[in-house]
Amino acid sequence: MAGAGACIVLAGLTVLSFLISMIPRLTAFFEEKAHPPVEKSEIAAKPKMIVPEKLPEDLDAASTIYIALTEDLGENFSLVDLHRKSKELGLPHPHLSINRFREGGVLVSVGDGRFSWQPISN
Repeated sequence: MAGAGACIVLAGLTVLSFLISMIPRLTAFFEEKAHPPVEKSEIAAKPKMIVPEKLPEDLDAASTIYIALTEDLGENFSLVDLHRKSKELGLPHPHLSINRFREGGVLVSVGDGRFSWQPISN
């Protein structure tokens, strides 16, 4: 009796672990249906930014790359959006760059977790 009970419990746990492992595949299946695939003409229509391997040391030159990156986010944006877009583009060390912009006064808070670009005063 004890052996049969242990076998039933192990069989149930095996089935449960299999079902849990299938959850990501099921959600990906439903997400594909919710978001239709992007056509190649739409991808080609977007202009590509040239990403340097290393950002310039000059704060003004480095900020122009990030400012161009955030043009479609509007005048005020969140740091999460800025970080996400910089990771998508493959910019090196986005955390360090964003911190450098904040310390240099180029990226300033406008309240409610939103930030804006300020011109560098020479």
